[in-house]
Amino acid sequence: MSIRLRLTLYWGSVLAVILVIAAVSVFVIFQRQQWAAVDAALMEEADTSAAAIAHLDEPAAALILRRLSAERDIGPDRRVRLLAGDKVVADFGNRNSDLPTDPGRGGIFDGQRRVYRFAVVPLVFDRQDAVLEDGVDASQVRSSIAGLTAILSVVTPLLLIGCVVGGYWLAGRTLAPIISVSTALARIQPGDLRERLPVGTARDEIARLAISINGLLDRLQTASLTERRFISDAAHELRTPLTVLRTGLEVTLNRERGVREQHEALQSALREVVALCTMADELLALARLSEESFVERVALNLRALVNEVVEAVEPLTQAKNLSVTASGEGDLLVDGNPEHLRRLLVNLIDNAVKFTPQSGTIALTLERSDGRAIVRVCDSGPGIAQADLPFIFERFFRGGGPKTNGSGLGLSLCQEIVRLHHGEIVARNNPGQGCEFVVTLPLRESAASVTA
Repeated sequence: MSIRLRLTLYWGSVLAVILVIAAVSVFVIFQRQQWAAVDAALMEEADTSAAAIAHLDEPAAALILRRLSAERDIGPDRRVRLLAGDKVVADFGNRNSDLPTDPGRGGIFDGQRRVYRFAVVPLVFDRQDAVLEDGVDASQVRSSIAGLTAILSVVTPLLLIGCVVGGYWLAGRTLAPIISVSTALARIQPGDLRERLPVGTARDEIARLAISINGLLDRLQTASLTERRFISDAAHELRTPLTVLRTGLEVTLNRERGVREQHEALQSALREVVALCTMADELLALARLSEESFVERVALNLRALVNEVVEAVEPLTQAKNLSVTASGEGDLLVDGNPEHLRRLLVNLIDNAVKFTPQSGTIALTLERSDGRAIVRVCDSGPGIAQADLPFIFERFFRGGGPKTNGSGLGLSLCQEIVRLHHGEIVARNNPGQGCEFVVTLPLRESAASVTA
């Protein structure tokens, strides 16, 4: 069952209950108002007449009752009777009228044929218990009530049908933008995410839904383009070392070479294979990090991890006679994955080693600020070209500076690791010389609260 039909059924059901309650209420109120006027007038005249004839003799009482039966202020015809014991003392008016259904007690009663309306008043007449019956032809009141009943019986279903039809039309009008959005969304193919949903001028819930879906499509398009570019870049980056490796092997196999030449050829092939393995490892790590939304974390002391990494990369720094220092505040506890954060620091230091000249310096600084741990990695190298700064975290980007051995994936890995730890990483050039990478990570909650 469609949403449009369900909405119409809900609307029709609620409206039917409301219309029935309204119709019954109107009928009851109208009926009570009509009978209230007649009953009050009848009872007033009957009480007055009973009080007047209670102390009179039969002829005088008959005269009063005759006059009462001749009055037409309440209805077109009257019937007045006085009964004392089993005797009808007086009976005036329309003798063919119906009589009250329960004349033995006082009150307002309908006639036996439901034509007349009677006010019955008990009294004592001629030392006997008597009853005065004052009736009026109530056909006009009954016709008015019957007419209202007929009108409500016709109007209520017609109103219900009209409102249900209108509700069905309104539901269609209301759901039309959703159908339009659904149709436009069905036209968008996975291979072409350029088309967007129509938003329209109305800033309603449907427009907000379309805007949200368009935002999702923008992100999907960006991710798709990034993935395609990544695949293209990966293929390009892999093709060059594979071509070099293939060419070297073909040349070696196509002519006789000495032991030394063969050794050099194998050394060159080994270098290319090592580069390919490194790139494959980084590609695999980057793919895994991109798919992860959560990593297992433990309480980790950043200062101890920095000291450990500095010792691990000491052979690299000694080869270029670099001075590496680690300084800053005391222990900084974070919730992190030791393997990922160790790789982050190794990549940043390795990057600094590549671009720092002989006998240069690399400084790691630990800071604490507003419940966050800050790690700064500064080097004394030539810095990053200003035009390259916005792109250094992109995959396979190497920039226009001095060329070094590397896949161009190290900083991308760093960015993904920081993202998984809900932190930030930025790069900037120092005013003097070299560049600085700043990693900001949330402190462990207990450590942050103690500091505060």
